[in-house]
Amino acid sequence: MPKRRVTWFVLADGSRARFLTRRPEDPGFEIVEEHDAPEARMPTREIVSDHPGSVQESASPARHGVGARHDAHRDRKDAFARLLADRLNAASAAGTFDALVIYAAPRSLAALRDALDDATRRKIKAEFAKDLTKVPLAELPRRLEEAV
Repeated sequence: MPKRRVTWFVLADGSRARFLTRRPEDPGFEIVEEHDAPEARMPTREIVSDHPGSVQESASPARHGVGARHDAHRDRKDAFARLLADRLNAASAAGTFDALVIYAAPRSLAALRDALDDATRRKIKAEFAKDLTKVPLAELPRRLEEAV
């Protein structure tokens, strides 16, 4: 009997993710893994503790504000995407799945795709720029039918 082909469905946004697979015996999906990063949902004002500083020019008495060169909120979401990619890369290397279908918020999809290694990227069957992280498990078969 040939080995059953396993497809993982990844539903992700910047702070939540579910990895699903089809149930072999009946229609529907079962959760393989769930990931949550509540710190990525925190607003920047709660992550960064201080106002931007200011500097004084050496040639004049003028002072200028110095802003952050990065967005702490976006950094946390990108770190979460890298964490998911590390997990997917490890599962791919272990042969846990044969194909990958990704549903993610547009920015999260780009960050996740960039963090995947080449071997995992080759297993991607389809990508959709949709956030389905809050869809109940019972409704997913209807919502995921375009990828099946």
